[in-house]
Amino acid sequence: MYLTKFPRTFWVANTIELFERLAYYGMNVILVLYLTRRVGFSVEASAPITGFFFASLDLMPIPTGAISDKIGFRNSLFITFSVLAVGYSILGILPSKATALVALFFIAVGGAFVKPVISGTVKKTSPEGLSKIGFSLFYMVINIGGFTGKIIAKSLRQDLGHWLSESNFTRLKDWVGASVPPFGITQSLVDRAASQHPPMSPEAFLEMLKWQGFGMQVICFFSAAMSLVALLLVVILYKEPDRTGEPVRSVRETFADMFRLFVDFKFLAFIIIFSGFDLMFWQLYLSVPTYIVTHISETAPMEYIISINPGMIILFQMLVAALVTKMKPFGSMGLGMAISVFGMVLLGLFPTLWGTCVAIAVFAIGEMTFAPRFFDYVATLAPKGKVGLYLGFSYLKAFIANFVGGPLSGYLLGKYCPAEGPRDPAKMWFTFAAIGVAALAALFLYNRFIGDQTREEEAPAA
Repeated sequence: MYLTKFPRTFWVANTIELFERLAYYGMNVILVLYLTRRVGFSVEASAPITGFFFASLDLMPIPTGAISDKIGFRNSLFITFSVLAVGYSILGILPSKATALVALFFIAVGGAFVKPVISGTVKKTSPEGLSKIGFSLFYMVINIGGFTGKIIAKSLRQDLGHWLSESNFTRLKDWVGASVPPFGITQSLVDRAASQHPPMSPEAFLEMLKWQGFGMQVICFFSAAMSLVALLLVVILYKEPDRTGEPVRSVRETFADMFRLFVDFKFLAFIIIFSGFDLMFWQLYLSVPTYIVTHISETAPMEYIISINPGMIILFQMLVAALVTKMKPFGSMGLGMAISVFGMVLLGLFPTLWGTCVAIAVFAIGEMTFAPRFFDYVATLAPKGKVGLYLGFSYLKAFIANFVGGPLSGYLLGKYCPAEGPRDPAKMWFTFAAIGVAALAALFLYNRFIGDQTREEEAPAA
């Protein structure tokens, strides 16, 4: 049985990752809405801010991956969860424009350490010949956290507020009424209330929005609590992976290696191509939440709908991994991208509740075909002692995707899916699908003229 061959540190690292993902995905699924409705940014500003936050979180693993290789994975995890707990707490306690930006900076710094450290631990502790299985298990754990975090977020955003609104907590009700926007019934709010399915009175709609705003604050505190649980696991259970035989490198050498990757144009081109996949993926958090509550319904279980993605991966990741394990790396990654493009097209063709559910499920099939093979391929490219560095650098694709995709999402949401006025969301989803098609074409050219970069003796086992 494959699972019994993995050591204790492998499972501890994945458990820590589970709690970190509970914190992260509980918060990020509502982040654009939170910045818009509780903090006070416009949706055209909230989506770019969220995109830049995701981008910074994905750029910083490049230096933090190098630092982690130097100071040790365990020390890095201490930094991670201490900083994350502070950031999530600030975001919940002080929902203002200035403090929200400070909080997101803290969360980005903490998250930047955990990415290369946990994925590096998975690589270092996976038995020889089982790295594909190890990364598939790792990716499944990520999605268990993502799925559960979203389910909890839905309960806190919608169900908790509904329960509290009917409770006897008078002081809390008064505070929510006075402190949480929106603060009055406007014509826009009347129109939005009438457009719900079924229609709502303006007064009931106003109260629902207020309690949802409060629920989103509670989600931030939930994320802080999960970070503290992860920190406790690091203190008690996590042990530094074996580094016997790895070269000891100075800080200067470590950062020199980091900058050399920026001039490795073949590897850099590889990363840029796959940023097209990530640009599509991150729309699940940049565009889909606002799209659902704006175009479908404010009462729709937005978090449940988005959780279809990790739910599918939890159920079928190992099956898909088995089906594609004998495919060449570029074949399986390209197939995953193509399936995900089809998911974007379905979002445009069927702008309904069930159409969105089916499209997200299809996208998940593409994601579970692509992502584990990508991580395994990058880790295989890394020379000895530089796994954290290479895996950290691989997140540059998500940085590019969010740096471009955040502002693009804000623009397209404002143009094709506004809160008021005519909407044409199909054009938004077809735009993202076109970017995926361009990335697929670039991958074909890369494979034709450059090809697989793994050395035969380091190639992943079939």
